[in-house]
Amino acid sequence: MLPLNEPLTDQATREALAQDVDAALNATEADGTFRDTSECAGLLLLAGAVLLSPPAPRPKKG
Repeated sequence: MLPLNEPLTDQATREALAQDVDAALNATEADGTFRDTSECAGLLLLAGAVLLSPPAPRPKKG
């Protein structure tokens, strides 16, 4: 947390703040790839289908 009793020594300029805000709003993902909504929905449906599919049949003992 920032100390409230100490005055700021450096005044932030409008250009520096604008660059910081733009960088925060336009952050890239760690690996540099972006996933769109339809791709995520397809992956979610595929994962759900795999999880809900019946198990493989087991051989009968005997």
